[in-house]
This record gives sequence, C-alpha cells and structure tokens, in this order.
Amino acid sequence: MDAKRLFLAVVLIAVVALVGCVPPPEGAADATGEDAAAEVDPTEMTPAQRAYINASEFYQVRELGKAIENYERALELDPTYVDPLYGLGRIYLVDTQEFDKALEVYERARTLAPTDAFSHSSLAYAYFVMGRYQDCVDAYVEAVQLNPEDADAFLNLGYAYEKMEMDLAAIEAYRRAQELMPDDTRASQSLAHIYYRGGLYDQAIASYEKVRTRGQASNYTLSTLGFLYMKVGNAAKAEALFLAVLQRSPEDVASRANLATVYRESGDFAKAIEQYEYLHTAQPNDVAYMLALADAYNEAGRYDSAISMARKVLSVQPGAGSAYIAWAKALEKQGQYEAAIAKLEQAKGDPEWRALAIREIERQNQLIEIRDQQRARDRWDQG
Repeated sequence: MDAKRLFLAVVLIAVVALVGCVPPPEGAADATGEDAAAEVDPTEMTPAQRAYINASEFYQVRELGKAIENYERALELDPTYVDPLYGLGRIYLVDTQEFDKALEVYERARTLAPTDAFSHSSLAYAYFVMGRYQDCVDAYVEAVQLNPEDADAFLNLGYAYEKMEMDLAAIEAYRRAQELMPDDTRASQSLAHIYYRGGLYDQAIASYEKVRTRGQASNYTLSTLGFLYMKVGNAAKAEALFLAVLQRSPEDVASRANLATVYRESGDFAKAIEQYEYLHTAQPNDVAYMLALADAYNEAGRYDSAISMARKVLSVQPGAGSAYIAWAKALEKQGQYEAAIAKLEQAKGDPEWRALAIREIERQNQLIEIRDQQRARDRWDQG
C-alpha cells in the first residue's frame, strides 16, 4: 500500500464514527498519512517539501494550527504541489470537521491531479461524509476508471450506492472489491447485509460463511448467521452459532433469546425454559422475557408456573392483556374453560389484545359446548 493509500485509510478510520461505515483493513490504523515526499533525501528537498514535512510532524504531535500553517506555506511556495492539500483535507475532514473546507481543498487536489485516482477517491469520501452521495458515486466511478485495481474505492463505492438505496449497483461494486481482495471480509459483510435486508437468506448465509471461515467473525456476524439459519429451518446450525456467541459473551441477551426460540421451535421446552429463566433472572422486570417464559411453561405443561409468571407480568404492567391471555391458556390446558373466559374478559380491557381475546372467548365457548356434549354422551352411554 503506497503512502497516499495509507493516508486515505487513516481518514476512513477516523470518520467511521461519523458515518457508520465498515472500517478499512486491519493494519491501516497504524498509517501515518505521510506522502511520498517524506521519503525524499533531506539534502534534495525543495522549500515546499520541507514545509510539508514540518506540517506532517506537527500533525503527528497534534499541533493542528502549526500543521495547517506549514501545509499552507508549502502551497504558497509551490502552488502545484498536491500533497499538502491532502494533509489539509485530512485535518478539515477528520480533526476539525470543517467539511466545506475539506471539500474545497480536495477539489483543488483533483484539479491539480486529474489523472490520479487518489485525488478522486479523496474527494469522493468528503462527499460521502457530507451526505452528497450522488457526487460521491460520480467521484468514485472516476477513481475506479483511472485505477480499476483499487479495491477500497470499489468498496466505498458500494457504501455510497447503499446510501442511495441502489442495492444492485452496490452488489456489483462489492463483488468487484471481493475479487480484488479475496482475503478481506468487508465486502462479504456488506454483501451479506444487503442479501439479508432483501430476504435473500441463502445468499446472505453464503456471504457470512465466507467471513466466518476466515476466522474474522464478530459476535454480531455469528449471531446474525445463527438467526439466518433459524429462518431457513436449520436449527442445529443456529444452535451451534448462538452457543458459540454465548461462550464468548454470556451476557449477549439477543443470542440467548434466539437460542431459546430455537429450542422452543424444536420442541425442547426444557432447554428453552432454561434460557428464558436465565434472561428473566438477569432482567427480572423485562415483560417480554416473562411472557416468553410463561408461554414456554404452558408448552411444557407447567401450568402453575405459567400462571405465576402471568401474575408477575401483571404486577409490573397492570392490565396487560398478554398476561391474561397466557393465564387463560394455562387454565384451558387444564380444562377450566369458564375460568379461562374470565381471564379473557379481563384481557379485553387492553385495546392491543381485545380482538384476540374476543376470538379466544368464542373458542372457549366452543370448547365448553364440545365438553358438555361429550358429558351428555357419556351419561347416555352409562344410562
């Protein structure tokens, strides 16, 4: 990676917090951002190059004012010297966040070096930070036309296309970035996000698996991959991935909740309850976990526990229709249909659950009718 590319990597890292982009490759964070002029023999330096080196040194010790003065001095000495413009742009874009000034100096750099792909990439990223995504795309397209081997430019072009909701164009850019840097997982991550968002779960799984097989999978990647396997019905792989996340981070509540769902959907209610009880212990006032636990107790035939959990929900959230629904289900499972109706009548007081409660009351009345008919037949048979 040449010095200019290293500089851009530093800029990209610094603006990740601003724009939420996937960070550049590992190792780029150690780049200094100094240009090739820094490697010139001191005895052969021009005054402009000396001013540029001074500016770079001031920047490294965070004396930004003096760095700006020396970059500007370098430009006064040599108005055609493009490298100080990149230094100024870095300061305005990353350090002081004076985006209009950053844009101005990057536009000057492109004017001075119109055939240098880096000048277009630098300007493109400034456009990106400012939210000018069409201008960003146009500049990155220029950059990759000048340098078709620039993987980072294709990657960032994909980011810009995503911002414009042009997913097909983004996919094409990410695939090209993937071809140029097959060992870098950022393009695979980005492709996976698009496929996932579009409901293309098999393609998303394939992209996330590329990340995982390279040993660079974060907890987020493993958890998302587990969720995708849930979506396609592969409970065994989903379970293994959620367990892997929990082995790293036992406090990861989303992965634990998803693992509980895997067990519940697979009919392993005992394991589901174990996970929900862990979550309930960790967050005892979380109504969602209490309701999930109540439902799991009902499915496992632990009706008294389900009713107890429904009561806990009502103590935290009085009048919660969902709690009365869970309570009614436990009573129904024990054949107590009239008592279930009483709880469903209470659930009707919650507007969110009123319609379901009315339907369930109708169903309970049907169950009562079926029960009474069966009792009548039994009496007839016995008589």
